[in-house]
Amino acid sequence: MPEFVKLDVKVFDKFIQKFSERYISQRTETQVSLDSIDSSQLDDCGFDVEKLKQVIRKNAVAVDFKREQGLAPAILNDIYRSDLGELLMTYYFEEKIGEDKRFIIPLKNISSRELAQLPGRSLDAIGYRIDKGLFNILLGEAKVSEQKKTPPDVVHLTDDSIYKSQKKHHEDLPMVIQKLSDYCRKLGAEDFVTFACAVLYMETGQTDKYSLTFGCALIRDYTCCNGSDFGKMQTNVSDFDPNDVHFVVLSFTQKTISETVDLFYREVQKTVRR
Repeated sequence: MPEFVKLDVKVFDKFIQKFSERYISQRTETQVSLDSIDSSQLDDCGFDVEKLKQVIRKNAVAVDFKREQGLAPAILNDIYRSDLGELLMTYYFEEKIGEDKRFIIPLKNISSRELAQLPGRSLDAIGYRIDKGLFNILLGEAKVSEQKKTPPDVVHLTDDSIYKSQKKHHEDLPMVIQKLSDYCRKLGAEDFVTFACAVLYMETGQTDKYSLTFGCALIRDYTCCNGSDFGKMQTNVSDFDPNDVHFVVLSFTQKTISETVDLFYREVQKTVRR
């Protein structure tokens, strides 16, 4: 059943603090728990867990030199704008929808991105849930737009729009299998088995064993958002049959997107420099 949802997001101090902390946590995530390391065996080489944490924390979060100079970074290269969109999308699909519809997103792009100073590429989120033995895989795309137009171009007009990107995923199953195969090899044992099963069902054409949800998140300003921002994802929703579409518009209130991203950046930098 397709779902099209609009939620207002109140931007205030606790919101900025909460998502700044989440962001730092995801950017500094390690495959092994550093607290589980017995550093007493490594005293001779000067190994220090707390010092290592500080080094990772300092280097995992990029400094935006344009913002430091009071300038606005180009939208295409604005990692904090992009990352905040991804952060909110994963939060929504993991925690804000009904418990029976929530997805597990075991590996966040923000955590696994190769370079701290560049935005992520490919799918913005990959997740899963199991519905009565059926593997439901989330393919998530997030966009942020302040454009005073409804819907904004990033919904269905630009080459990398939500609609065009998700349509490619719908029409090119081998590409989806390739992305999921690459994703699952980075996972821990429990999540790996789930994704491996889903990939094998796709590869062998067992459509009764799995389904896809095309998850979409659009971050908007309260000054330009209205109920028509879903665009072709809603009017042409049948293009994605027999799979599901779940599209959420998250509309900032109190602050514009630019103001919110700047506050988010400042809080992140303040926290990691403590």
